[in-house]
Amino acid sequence: MKRNNKNYLLLTFLLVLLLIGIGYAYLTSNLSITGATSVSSNTWDIHFANLSINENSVAATTPASIDGNNTSISYAITLDKPGDFYEFTVDIVNTGTLPGIIDLASISGIPTTYENIIEYSIKYENGNPVSIGDILNSNSSKQIVVKTSYKKDISNSELITSNLDLNLTLNITYVQSDNEELTTTKLVNDLKTNSSSCFTKYEGQVTDQVGVTKEAENVYFNKCADKRNIIFNNMCWQMIRTTETGGIKMVYNGEVVDGKCSSSRGDHKGIVGTDGSIYSFDSEYLYGSYFTYDIETNEFDLVNKETAIWSDSTYHDLIGKYTCKNSTGKCSTIYNINSYNSSTTAYASSYTIGDTNYAQIGTSPFNANKLSPALVGYMYNRVNTAIFDDTSNFSTAYYKYGNSFTYDSATNTYTIAGDVTTNILQRINDRTLVYTCRNTSGICSKITYVYYNGQPDTGYINLENGNGIEEELNDLLESDNVNRYNSSIKGIIDSWYSQKLSGKTSMLEDAIYCNDRTIKTYGNWKPSSNNMYYALRFSTVSDLTCPNVTDQFALENNKAKLTYPISLLSSPEISIINTPNILSSNQNYWLNSPSSISAEDVGGKCVGNNGSERYCSIYSQNGIRPSISLSSRIIINGGTGSETDPWIVQE
Repeated sequence: MKRNNKNYLLLTFLLVLLLIGIGYAYLTSNLSITGATSVSSNTWDIHFANLSINENSVAATTPASIDGNNTSISYAITLDKPGDFYEFTVDIVNTGTLPGIIDLASISGIPTTYENIIEYSIKYENGNPVSIGDILNSNSSKQIVVKTSYKKDISNSELITSNLDLNLTLNITYVQSDNEELTTTKLVNDLKTNSSSCFTKYEGQVTDQVGVTKEAENVYFNKCADKRNIIFNNMCWQMIRTTETGGIKMVYNGEVVDGKCSSSRGDHKGIVGTDGSIYSFDSEYLYGSYFTYDIETNEFDLVNKETAIWSDSTYHDLIGKYTCKNSTGKCSTIYNINSYNSSTTAYASSYTIGDTNYAQIGTSPFNANKLSPALVGYMYNRVNTAIFDDTSNFSTAYYKYGNSFTYDSATNTYTIAGDVTTNILQRINDRTLVYTCRNTSGICSKITYVYYNGQPDTGYINLENGNGIEEELNDLLESDNVNRYNSSIKGIIDSWYSQKLSGKTSMLEDAIYCNDRTIKTYGNWKPSSNNMYYALRFSTVSDLTCPNVTDQFALENNKAKLTYPISLLSSPEISIINTPNILSSNQNYWLNSPSSISAEDVGGKCVGNNGSERYCSIYSQNGIRPSISLSSRIIINGGTGSETDPWIVQE
């Protein structure tokens, strides 16, 4: 949009390549002493050369050109309308004897009010972004492509209506690098070049930043059986894929034995959980948010302890907590409270210290209750449990049933409506009448949705506050406040991280861990359907998108906030690798992906002992293999990536 037909967007760019001098203390590591007093000569010279402007670019007020010192580029352009762009290529040349490593690659000067209008990219000619940690070896060059665009996908209200003058700076800072120093970025680049058959580029959309889904440009999956093993913090990890933001996503693969990560290491000590059960909590106990543990004494110790009594009025504050069921907060068996069962009992899992599979930190149910859709969540809020029983609960009582209802919020009253009958056996079976007040009047404050499961079983779930079944499922799975309590498995992973990795957070990136709870089909949870499965999107999806912000678990996402930068791999990540021999750990282990709700069971995705993806009941005991993502400029000290010669992260 132009004002007086002459308004324009003027962008003035100053691109400065800042070449940092080498301090003596740092340089001495590369000095070559040839005699008692002789030092070999080294030179430092990184500069721009061979600039070329894309012929489809808009005409520039001042075309891009390299200055007399060959270390800066400036230009001015006008972008009139969405889709306009200015693009040029230029070589970064290192004619010195010292390799350089990018310490800073950033653009400054963009007002926050225009970040959604103007977009920039600084990439190499192969399409990969210019990133911190990239190495430019001596006597070599790399071509970069710099593009500035007026975004196409903006609304009318976002169009510029007045002149906008921007003074922007692109800073690329090179510092001296040890010769042939191996960073995670260089490691990935080497794998792209030398392992193309097993290190494969992902083609499709990806969600690797909160609220951002885009076509992947830098995501590669590692299917190399002999080039995937990494030692980090004296623990073995396996490289799964790169992230769009430049990191390396890895999965835990056990403790190091004799400097190796081979499958012959055997078991080690870990946290050993049980399947979910109903436990009594009828006394005053200490409860804690997390715990520490000692594998030598087999003892747990609660963190953030508080005294409480489980009851109808207090249980909301105790879900997700841990207790030793005593007043000391120390024990050899600890309990994780998962969901309400009665005023004195709860669904929970118990944990001890014991031997666990070499490739995992322990075992646990994902959540201890298998009867609520909410419990496919890595975090969850309200739990509404479905009850399954035989049809005798309904068949002998001639209640009023209907295919719809009305709700009066002033009186908090449901009234059965639509097609109405009392012939329950017929109408449950044909799935046309599914709501009842479980009385003959058809008026109540809580309505029951009857879930047909096929003879001889019928289930039901009680609804309130005006919800029908669709609204109820949305509240449990997709609403804006679904993340309040930690799942059983998240609590274990967080406690393990706080004890094993808390000092390494600065070396990790804030990656996205997707717990996609998108409803794909309602199945028999929706009126007029008798499909046996209520399915979630992750039951079949094989791409790396994560549609709901509330499912994009990350440190910086307040709607799905991680405590630490660690979680679980997703079903698509396993499906895309699809190489059972490198995915197998000889025991089932959990993924972060929900699957479906069938007869009497909430299910999630896991990897079977043969390395193939499978369905697992959410309350079953399976292995825990946490995932973390190394940031892009971590130094690798050595190794080849094999089980017997792993890459080693410098710490």
